[in-house]
Amino acid sequence: MPDARTSGMRDDEAEALASHLRRLASLMLDALHETLSHRDQLEIMSKASAHDLVSDADRSIESLIFEATRAAFPDDGFLGEEGGWVNRTSGGRNWVVDPIDGTMNFVHGLPIACSSVGVLGKDGAIAGLVVDPYHDDVYLACPAIHGSEKNGEEIAVAPGGDLSGRIVLVEVPSGVSPSVLGPVQDAVIAAGGSPRTIGSGALALALVASGVVHGVVHAGPSIWDVAGGVALVEHAGGTVLSRAGAYAFGEAGPLVAASPEAAGRLQIALSSCVLADSTGMWPC
Repeated sequence: MPDARTSGMRDDEAEALASHLRRLASLMLDALHETLSHRDQLEIMSKASAHDLVSDADRSIESLIFEATRAAFPDDGFLGEEGGWVNRTSGGRNWVVDPIDGTMNFVHGLPIACSSVGVLGKDGAIAGLVVDPYHDDVYLACPAIHGSEKNGEEIAVAPGGDLSGRIVLVEVPSGVSPSVLGPVQDAVIAAGGSPRTIGSGALALALVASGVVHGVVHAGPSIWDVAGGVALVEHAGGTVLSRAGAYAFGEAGPLVAASPEAAGRLQIALSSCVLADSTGMWPC
């Protein structure tokens, strides 16, 4: 599992990063709880389509994370789903934030949503944080703790490649039919497993990291959907793949996350899926 040595960080740097992520988790939980207490008063708007919602809470929580992180690490880059890039670095460290992942669920009162923070270096995910306000769960991965944890307790991906009796989450972008992952769902069912969709890519990856579900296949996540969760899975002993090979941040296309054995099986099924074409259009 990644640690301070393999990440190239000094121990004091790793501890500073962990301390900041824990502080962020507390700030995020407080902000999310406050938002949930007056959810019926949220200002809700559509972005690209009626399937893609944003609320004033998304913007305020992203701003909270940005201001706290800029004060602690002024030289780092920052990418928020709502605000875009600030001070992007090519060889340094970048923070990638989804203030509310699962906004459609969140604004309608379906208790499946989270906030996500990923810390990326030039070679991939360094650290990740996913905060679930409905269960007060904090998922954290960073070099200083030598793995992934949930509420301070070590977690690990479910071992092995046997999908029988297991849950595999199948996630798609807003407005896209889950049928695009039909071959994956068929393969999971044929293996005795059960495919499910929850509508939050970051939380799906946190559930993989904790071993609650055996894997996740996402048809086309944005970088902020998965940056924090990828770190959680990798630090928890899992593997994250693309359609053919390792997953690379910033590249368009699907993602598979699970134990190495299960990820390989799911990647084979994914290769049969018809996903977005070169114009970005999805089959329905």
